[in-house]
Amino acid sequence: MRLHRRHLLQSSLLWPLSSLSAKRALGMSAITEERPEKLLIVLAAGGGASLVDSFLPVVAQSDNRDIRSYSEAMIDTVPGIQLQTLKSLPYTVGKPTNTSYTMASFLQRHGQDLAVLTQTCSSVNHLIGSQRSLNGNGINKGRTLMEAVAAAYGQQCLLANVNMATGGYALHGTDSTLPRTAKAEVVADALLFPLGLHRDLKIEGRADSKLLAEARAVRDALDQKSPLGGEASRSALIREFLTLRQQIPRLEAAQVMESLMFFDQARQQGGRDDRFADSSLLQKVRERFPHYASDPLEAQAALSFLLLRYGLSTAVTLGLDDQVRFQDGAQDKELLHLPLAFDWSHNAHQGAQNTMWRRLLSVLDRLIQLLKEEDYLGTAAHGKIWERSLLYIATEFGRDREPTQGSGHNLNNGHVLLSPLLKGNRVYGGVDPRTGMTFGYDPRTGLADPGRQMQEADTYSAILGALGIRFAGQTDCSGLWRA
Repeated sequence: MRLHRRHLLQSSLLWPLSSLSAKRALGMSAITEERPEKLLIVLAAGGGASLVDSFLPVVAQSDNRDIRSYSEAMIDTVPGIQLQTLKSLPYTVGKPTNTSYTMASFLQRHGQDLAVLTQTCSSVNHLIGSQRSLNGNGINKGRTLMEAVAAAYGQQCLLANVNMATGGYALHGTDSTLPRTAKAEVVADALLFPLGLHRDLKIEGRADSKLLAEARAVRDALDQKSPLGGEASRSALIREFLTLRQQIPRLEAAQVMESLMFFDQARQQGGRDDRFADSSLLQKVRERFPHYASDPLEAQAALSFLLLRYGLSTAVTLGLDDQVRFQDGAQDKELLHLPLAFDWSHNAHQGAQNTMWRRLLSVLDRLIQLLKEEDYLGTAAHGKIWERSLLYIATEFGRDREPTQGSGHNLNNGHVLLSPLLKGNRVYGGVDPRTGMTFGYDPRTGLADPGRQMQEADTYSAILGALGIRFAGQTDCSGLWRA
């Protein structure tokens, strides 16, 4: 709670809680004028995460033998959930870990908030496709979804937009008018990132704080006297660097490092580090993501939760890199995750897709459970974090429907969204069982429209609209939004 109280004091955001508590007692939303923030979580499912190999499986019939389809015995259903998914498939390339997790278990826990939005994208290039999945093909002045959310809700956040993905998913948008506070803080390593949020806290035998403060003052004075010290001679990059440097004391004073430090090297080695009081929340995070020290996706999920829980961020982005990692101490070299994610194997497409979906959903399942359990800013009057959240599984493109084990890139696909702010437990659009191709929907009613194909701009509009953000040229997707 130290971070929460001090951060709110710094931002002048403390207020009496009695009125909010009364609203909660009456069953009203905890998203109020006093705390209007909505939260966006993006998972970069790189490599073409295919819907027809996850939540839109095509049943094999006599008239669709020339496309990839599945027998009814391979399709899983959950009571009370309209959506379907696939059972686990055997995978023979390597031995991925966590193969026991099923997509049906994800549906069982979160199906009521899950919406599948069909779409035909405009590029099958990895870099371009991933960018357009985040910027709606430029519909909103080139802003990414995360930038738009950070600009709308992150003015008081110390790290409004944190991006842990790679490739096109980690690139900034192109809107030159975007406030600096809404630009992404790119994080290369979620496990070690908290260490960079304090100048010396984890350094053994560190200098006296007063001495360091004096050194900083001398440095600032020398900067003013340097050849580049004058405002007129500074480049835009230098000015931005100096602006960011001024934020460091705020991060230190808000005790950000202590609250985000879910990894402690001494503890991993069986020792203690008395500089950190291990909170029950950090213990809970470690229990939910037990492989955080070796699995980068679990580490990203842990950091994402803490950033949102403490009100440090309004937008977080997770994504796998291209490195192969093996489970520590496992037999037969069990893989932690597959390189290139969904593009891991063009020759064993179905097994790779099935394994990757289950691998990602397993981590997201645990992240969503935490968001459903914990109060925003640790205060019951603000409601659960999940009540104001939207999770977007972004991907660049789909896959072709050839009946062979291999697959190539295809424009036709869609995306998975999860949020209590959406009308979930349904597919917006559908899939033609004869061709395996998805078709669109009427965004104002949500009804399927077989003669329509949705575009990146439609998905972008639906996401921001659900989060209460409006912009010029936005598609009216009111048929998807929950009042």
